[in-house]
Amino acid sequence: MAKKPRPLTRAELRTLEKFARLEISLKDLRQVLKEVLQFEFAEHERRLSSHFLVPQPGVRINQDHIRRAMKKHAHEEISTDQLADWATMLLLNDAYDWQGPDEEEIAAWLNDISMLTLKPRTSDN
Repeated sequence: MAKKPRPLTRAELRTLEKFARLEISLKDLRQVLKEVLQFEFAEHERRLSSHFLVPQPGVRINQDHIRRAMKKHAHEEISTDQLADWATMLLLNDAYDWQGPDEEEIAAWLNDISMLTLKPRTSDN
């Protein structure tokens, strides 16, 4: 039986905001949101299942988020895997919102970053 979606708590929303700013890890995000968010970011496939009502307004993502993430990666504060997982979470999680004048550019950057570590399936896999 599927879980009934519920609104996110303030603490859960703050956790999503902290993750967007790379202030917490994916592991921390998983722990706090375990009741409403399940995901698996594997080598060949990435899946996310949410059981919450999409917040209105959503957690805003802008170009500063992208710049901050790229800077952290350039300074080796986060690995390429962490950067790709960050972008993948923002892309797959409907709680994040980047609608506006820069939305196409933000979506393109997030997609490119997310694909950094995704490996295509081959007949051997």
